[in-house]
Amino acid sequence: MDYHNHEQQHDTPLIFNITTVDYNRKDPVFWIEAITTLIKYKHKTRRIPRYYSELERLHDHLLATLDDAYIPVLPPCPQPRYDRQGRLLSRYWWYQQQQQQQHHGDELPTPDIKIQHWLDRIADHERVQQSEGLREFVESEVGFRPQRRKKVKRHKRRTSINHDDLEPEFWHLNDHINTFRTCLVQLETAWPSRGNTSVWSDLASAWVAYGGIERDPELFILYKNIAKGCQQVHHLELLQDMAATDTLRDEITYQISNAENAQNIMERRLAVLSDYFISRKRTESSLRNVERLKSSSSIDRERASDAIAELEEARRIEQNALQKYERIDGNYDRDLEYRYKPQLASDMINAIREYAKSQLVLEKQKLATWENVYSCMK
Repeated sequence: MDYHNHEQQHDTPLIFNITTVDYNRKDPVFWIEAITTLIKYKHKTRRIPRYYSELERLHDHLLATLDDAYIPVLPPCPQPRYDRQGRLLSRYWWYQQQQQQQHHGDELPTPDIKIQHWLDRIADHERVQQSEGLREFVESEVGFRPQRRKKVKRHKRRTSINHDDLEPEFWHLNDHINTFRTCLVQLETAWPSRGNTSVWSDLASAWVAYGGIERDPELFILYKNIAKGCQQVHHLELLQDMAATDTLRDEITYQISNAENAQNIMERRLAVLSDYFISRKRTESSLRNVERLKSSSSIDRERASDAIAELEEARRIEQNALQKYERIDGNYDRDLEYRYKPQLASDMINAIREYAKSQLVLEKQKLATWENVYSCMK
């Protein structure tokens, strides 16, 4: 597998590459190379240091300023692991547990690969590319500190939406997202608890105690080897638990957040439709008012002029609300279909694949441990 194959295409107008990461601080620094052909950028190539907290600000800023673009949840800050010599281990560190490994460290992804994927997806989005905040993130000389926007209170829908008001595909997608999130939460809850590996440590201690009273040299050595094998298996099962968390469990937790993100998008689609329905009702009310004045035996010119002006304003608001709904609903629908769903599938497939690989690698080491114990008996 080519772990360094980013999701971006070569002809994309904006590319981000994480070159190095400084983990030796509370807020790690990511050195990012930005390459762009977009006219609005002053520098076509630029290398910038950005704290993880600045990536969080970028994520929040994009959410606050782009009302029709799917912005994936920012992955948690990577937690680096080091070998006994203090060298940074790969994201898939289990391949580096044995000197006889078939994989070389330089072929494996670094711990920041999830952040790299997030940057790829942000940079690949045509509406995000036009974000002034993203340009500031790249070109700012003093870090990224966007102006805080007032939080927009997302009002609850003031009018009900019937199933017939939308295509069946909308409700199918809505149900699918809700069901998927529920299933992910069930998986997270059902995940085996830590501590199950202590049985091997206890067994190793028991063998040590038992071997301590053995006077037969051959049996003493055998019990010692069994105790050592149990201790090694205990260590390997701890590593299996860590690998399971690093691959599948963390991915499940991350995708729960992304599913909640998708649920919020579906709710916003309903909210803008509700706003359109409200504006349409206002237009209908204004139109009835004008019709009543027309049918009146005595027409007050001032009242009639005000009623007509109110009708024109209502129609303008309705047209704007319709255009806003069509823009937001259409863009969100395409983003969920062609971004959220494919990205979700890719992430889950990769997580399950690496989970299985990690367990297989460590299970083989457990088998080798018992083979070594068995060979000592010959």
